[in-house]
Amino acid sequence: MSEILVVDDDANTREALAGSLKKIGHQVFLAGAGAEALELVRQQPVELAIIDLKLPDMEGTDLFEAMRIIRPYTIAIMISARATVDEAVSALKLGIYDFITKDFRMQEIRKVVNKALETQQLLQENQKLRQALQERLASGRIIGRSQAFLKIIHQVNKIAPLRSTVLLTGESGVGKELIAEAIHYGSPRRDKPLVKVNCGALPEGLIESELFGHEKGAFTGAHQQRKGRFELADGGTIFLDEVAEMPLSTQVKLLRVLQEGEFERVGGARTLKVDVRLVAATNQNLEDMVAAGVFRKDLFYRLNVIHLEVPPLRARDEDIPLLAQHFLDKFCLENERPPMGFSPEALKALKNYLWPGNVRELENVVERAVALCTGSTVGLDDLPDEVRQQSQTEDHIVVQVGASMEEIERLAIRQTLKKTGGDKEVAARILGIGLATLYRRLKEMEHKEVTVEES
Repeated sequence: MSEILVVDDDANTREALAGSLKKIGHQVFLAGAGAEALELVRQQPVELAIIDLKLPDMEGTDLFEAMRIIRPYTIAIMISARATVDEAVSALKLGIYDFITKDFRMQEIRKVVNKALETQQLLQENQKLRQALQERLASGRIIGRSQAFLKIIHQVNKIAPLRSTVLLTGESGVGKELIAEAIHYGSPRRDKPLVKVNCGALPEGLIESELFGHEKGAFTGAHQQRKGRFELADGGTIFLDEVAEMPLSTQVKLLRVLQEGEFERVGGARTLKVDVRLVAATNQNLEDMVAAGVFRKDLFYRLNVIHLEVPPLRARDEDIPLLAQHFLDKFCLENERPPMGFSPEALKALKNYLWPGNVRELENVVERAVALCTGSTVGLDDLPDEVRQQSQTEDHIVVQVGASMEEIERLAIRQTLKKTGGDKEVAARILGIGLATLYRRLKEMEHKEVTVEES
């Protein structure tokens, strides 16, 4: 049973929705206006709200934003008798789960409610994981509420208790190290060491010694015995970042540790046993490297037991305002400045930018903005040129006069997919079409492109 709030100034709509939802076991609260709804949200642990777009005292979108301040993880469905496409798109961009016209059938509402509550469950799992992580990580850097982010957190929650090796892939700067921390601190090994190694930062001649240690006199400069990272991580987790940069000679020894749990220090004869869970990360395609002969196939299979692809920031633009405010608070505190905020124009620019450097680039941009901003609000002028320029063009599609409707549709689909980072489900919602329709359109576009090439 879930607590659901229905907000609509039409009593018949309220009662019809309440009756339908109560039949499938939900507890339903009713409100006819925004102020009444906010009072109920303060008193009741509302998980889902069904909100009319037009209320007597405020817009439904304004109510949703106010509700999320009180209960950040409440999810919402918007309903309307006569909404424009722009209004629907704006609502979805705010984080509304779905937008439905008032000619809906109760079966449709129940289906959407069930899916929304599944998402709400993921939000709650994310919140619990973040709370557990924040007990271990003072910075509390795991932040997000987008579908792409919640999917990763849900996967982390499932695999953290296991012993299996994990391979994290994704573009540079997406936060693979933070995901590795989440896996470790969510596991039974949380009280043991988490040892991090950047394989790309270690010279080829030293990486073996760093990983496996060395005996006194093993090489010039080895004045005393030294434990390696695997030995230091015994009982815990070792995180090998940029694992693709590891030399082939060291890959052989890593494979042995994964298979047998044993190794020798450089210059030593005694075999040492360790119990270590490995989490590896790379921004390169290991399968291509295997085909090129620069990465061992057997090691790739040992690393790729559980594979998590960490999404780029452009695929989770709903998280950008949360991350930006987090970094803003962080740098204000570090620089002993009063709390600051972002102007609406600055936030829009941040959301529209494609972030090729991902979260790391966003952090750098916010740090720069704090340094340049002279007031209490970061404005558009405090952002780098590339962020401002892209924000002026990213949400617009330029077509030639006389272009066919087919050409305009093709351009709209491609531009929207680019904006969503290839997420077809989000793109379909923004375009106002069904997911099956989008797949059909893409297949038709692909077929015509192939036909043109062949001709």
